[in-house]
Amino acid sequence: MLRSSGPAHSIRSRSQSTAFGGCMNKHSEYVVARQKTSSLAGPPRGPGKSADGVAWQGLPDRVAVRLGRCVTLASVSVVVLLTNTLTLCAADWPLVRGDAAATGAVAEPLPQSLDILWTYQAVDSGFEATASIVAGIVYVGDADGTFHAVKLADGSPVWTKKFEETGFVAGSAVVDGRIYCVDYNGIVRCLKAENGETIWEFNTDTSLYAAPNVYNGIVLLAADSGQLFALDAVTGEKKWEPFTIDQPLRCWPTVVSERVLIAGCDGKLHLVDVNTGMDVESIDIGGPADGMPAVIGDRVFFCTAGGVFHGMTIKPLEALWQFGHRGQGEEIHAAAATETAIVLGTHDKRMVALKPATGEVIWSVPLKSRAESSPVIAGNLALFGTVRGRLQAVEMADGKEVWNEEVGGRFTASPALSDGRLVIGNDDGTLYCVGGK
Repeated sequence: MLRSSGPAHSIRSRSQSTAFGGCMNKHSEYVVARQKTSSLAGPPRGPGKSADGVAWQGLPDRVAVRLGRCVTLASVSVVVLLTNTLTLCAADWPLVRGDAAATGAVAEPLPQSLDILWTYQAVDSGFEATASIVAGIVYVGDADGTFHAVKLADGSPVWTKKFEETGFVAGSAVVDGRIYCVDYNGIVRCLKAENGETIWEFNTDTSLYAAPNVYNGIVLLAADSGQLFALDAVTGEKKWEPFTIDQPLRCWPTVVSERVLIAGCDGKLHLVDVNTGMDVESIDIGGPADGMPAVIGDRVFFCTAGGVFHGMTIKPLEALWQFGHRGQGEEIHAAAATETAIVLGTHDKRMVALKPATGEVIWSVPLKSRAESSPVIAGNLALFGTVRGRLQAVEMADGKEVWNEEVGGRFTASPALSDGRLVIGNDDGTLYCVGGK
């Protein structure tokens, strides 16, 4: 039974939702279905169209994100440590997996006694995108093209902005008062965080299902066409011609020592020069990349299609270990990672914790349904949602369940953490905030 001590707010429209992740999941049926009911052509949107000409200084030379308190971290898509770092307040979750290294983890624990504090309702719409949380505001787009900003404190709306004939199925980046968001029609938008006003738009002429990354004033985007786009964060103009492979790119692009680390459906992990777009190095990973990797130190962790989870070193670019076997059909989405454990959900209804150094199983617990929502780690707890509408928290030490709530719907978006609270949306269009009673 859903318990809520806060208000529910009605906003917008839509009634269907689709799970997605990596190269194994087929987005085309979802897009084609929507094309049958709406015209997606519209007037062309050229690169770098600015709504107000506002100048923006982009990212400072020091770029960092926190883990728990203000700790300097890193960035990946496959995911990795940055040498340049931007300092954000400890409460922020500005990127789709929280920090630039896509660890999906914070040191700050959630209260031991959890409950649903408030809900926010997007009427007849669904949430597939993971929320970002910055300065006490939750930012998230719904699958019918409305972008929402709500207060973390009570779920009350700050603003909404409707974009016609589109939908948001990927998370956004919120940096320096700007929101960088993508839709499945291939439009990249830069919005003012204070009111949702459009600053610029760029049309990639392809589909976008991976969240953007922002590095030193460059917006990086992985596209279904196999292109890696780099846009000027101020103007939206191309910094260089897209790096291209002959298969889709559906993983978040990351930067390490001026190199973009990107895994594709071509079965390779690529290192691309962030300033020129030139391919520097690549390594065979045995299959199409599936889901978003995470980085701890000099190690990167990610899944390839068919259920194989990899641990690799970045320098040198070499394999360490594998978990699972190709052909098992156990699709794995993004993992949450700390120095002591990597937590991931599989399609055979398990939540598993592995040792980062060896891939050895620490614990494995059965679930009542698949966890297509990637887990997050808050202190001593791992938290996640399932495809049958269950929110769940387990102990990091042994996988023991400490809390669950059946709320209905389907969770394919992943949780976001901020100020001792968890925020996640489902395909019924309900945004849930979980925290201490």
